[in-house]
Amino acid sequence: MTTPEEPDPADDAAGAAAAGGTGSPDDAGPTGTDGSAQDREDEHPAQSAPTDEARARRRRRRRARALQVTATAVVAVLGAILGLQLVPDSKVEVGPLTASVHVRPSLSSDTVLLLPPIGEVSFDTHTAPVSIEARVKGVDVEKAEALFYSDTGFAELQSTAPEQITAAAARNAAMNALFAAVGAGLAVGLTFRRVRRSLVAGGSAVALVGVSVGATAVTFSPAALTQPRFEGLLSQAAYIADLGEATAQDYASYRDTLAEFVGQVSALYIAADSLPVGLDQENLVTVLHVSDIHDNPQAYDVIEQLHTQFAIDAVIDTGDIVSWGTPVENELLHRIGTLDVPYVYISGNHDGAAAAATIEEQPNATVVDNEVVEVAGLTIAGIGDPRFAADDDSDIGSGWQEGKDAVAASAFQLGDTIEAHDEAHPEDPVDLALLHDPTQPEGLLGRAPLVLSGHMHTSKVERDREGSGTDWLTAGSTGGALASGGVAPVLQGDDPLDLTARMLYFDRETGRLVAYDDITMGGLGLVSVSIHRSQMPQEETELEVPEGAETPDGTVPPEQEVSPGEGLPDEDRVTPTDPVSPAPGASDGGEG
Repeated sequence: MTTPEEPDPADDAAGAAAAGGTGSPDDAGPTGTDGSAQDREDEHPAQSAPTDEARARRRRRRRARALQVTATAVVAVLGAILGLQLVPDSKVEVGPLTASVHVRPSLSSDTVLLLPPIGEVSFDTHTAPVSIEARVKGVDVEKAEALFYSDTGFAELQSTAPEQITAAAARNAAMNALFAAVGAGLAVGLTFRRVRRSLVAGGSAVALVGVSVGATAVTFSPAALTQPRFEGLLSQAAYIADLGEATAQDYASYRDTLAEFVGQVSALYIAADSLPVGLDQENLVTVLHVSDIHDNPQAYDVIEQLHTQFAIDAVIDTGDIVSWGTPVENELLHRIGTLDVPYVYISGNHDGAAAAATIEEQPNATVVDNEVVEVAGLTIAGIGDPRFAADDDSDIGSGWQEGKDAVAASAFQLGDTIEAHDEAHPEDPVDLALLHDPTQPEGLLGRAPLVLSGHMHTSKVERDREGSGTDWLTAGSTGGALASGGVAPVLQGDDPLDLTARMLYFDRETGRLVAYDDITMGGLGLVSVSIHRSQMPQEETELEVPEGAETPDGTVPPEQEVSPGEGLPDEDRVTPTDPVSPAPGASDGGEG
């Protein structure tokens, strides 16, 4: 019990004056005028003690109530978050696509489109703390083909796709509200054993989800589709579809944009629904064939992303990785060592010995020159190009015939190496051969089941070439031939060369090619990416050397003979100087 302070006489005098007295203590009798001063002394302790105690009790009640509300809110939020994690995806069919839609609370307010296995596209479409995620689960190839061949297919998509996706998002938002309410209510009810608190927590969760979804709908901007962000392989192309800024400014245009987007995604998957029956990824060796990078560092980004998306077992590079053979260019080749995948390389006609030496220094690289190596379970033969053209092309201009003869001779050298290996190792014959220039094939026809080449800057597939049983696959330019004419078309107002690569799938047991994917990305600012799968015939074609294609005597000049694994010095390789014959009226197919 507290002791009240003694009243100050000055205070008593002031009190008396306020009450209308003379203001002097002596004017009052022993009990004062009506005993007012003494009464205040006597009454003060009785009044002050309950007032302080009541205030303290009120403060304690307010603190307890605040703590109670805070604890309830924290438990409710945790329960709601747990409930939201359990919300299932909402399935939707949009044309030939089967997709799942998920509305999630998120600090990043965006719409994300996941396109396995090539990456994702995201758009900053709204301001609410909600992320809308759509994942392509599969593509009905028959429906996709019907879409492309139908005159009314895209019109139907324009009229139905927005409603289908919006309905799926609305269903998922409702599921979010339900699961959040149940999660919050159960968490509060089980923790505090109060039904009223549980109901309030559940209702608050529904209201919060509703406000967030409503804010998303109100602030959603179709114009944001003109500013996509990319991850995965898609980050190497500007956009999956060519969507101009004017195509997404209003809802009507948004419908067109969405229909076009569905069509582009369908195109990515239209020929890639499955590998041959009886084969799965565990039974395959996946090889990425690249060529003619020509100093474009973006090619290594493409390789890295493809490895991330497709789990590549090896990369095969068929040459022209540089353009002029300068030390600066060779420094770019150290990027190969950062790729976490085996890298097999043969020289092209632009690649000097220094480039090959730099590549060979990389811990994951194998330079092949008139020899047979084993990489990723495949037996591979290869030979470098016998020419060294640097910034020119030995196929065109001076020295054309000499370069042509040298290429033919190198193919025969590699063919003899393959035959010698197969005779010595009948249980492990060569699975594929590498030659930079495909224009003089005779030395390899019938001697290898598969030949990979480059040089032409355009992709080509020749099955059973000249009836020899040899399949010949030529890759385009993985660098868009950047430093070898790739910029020129852009400066002239034409389309640049595409960036191309080819994914090869080999049977792990037999070493035979069973399927391949042609991957094409728009070069130097074009906005496209496509993947097209082709399957090889299941029946194998017997190898047969064409009549008259045996190695001629004296085909290879002594100075052009390549010692296995050593290659030719640059000074012994054919150059465009000192022409042997005039250049032909048109190029013999060589590009660089």
